[in-house]
Amino acid sequence: MAIIFKLSSLTNEQLEDFPQIWDKLAHFLEYATLAGCYAMIWTRNEWSRRQWLRVLIVGVLALAYGCTDEYHQSFVEGRDCSALDLVADLTGGLFGGIVYAVITRILNRFDPVDKKM
Repeated sequence: MAIIFKLSSLTNEQLEDFPQIWDKLAHFLEYATLAGCYAMIWTRNEWSRRQWLRVLIVGVLALAYGCTDEYHQSFVEGRDCSALDLVADLTGGLFGGIVYAVITRILNRFDPVDKKM
């Protein structure tokens, strides 16, 4: 979250030194990673139940942080608040949660965890 905050604090002139990738792709990748970190709140055993709900929760958490990030960006010179960035944040968050759920399902298939945990 600190990295996202720092990047959103940079002005357009300061961002010229970074590799130019599509803004929405950057948002998608940042928030997919953030959602993957949020997903680690639960153990592998907990992920085996109601995965769709956990994916939704990490997606909403990513969106909530995205809202605060966009609000913060509105105060940075040369930057603005964008609803399309929020869409990219939510999509990335959901994707990160789905990837984590798939990885957990694969791990649980080949290396099952004790159900008593």
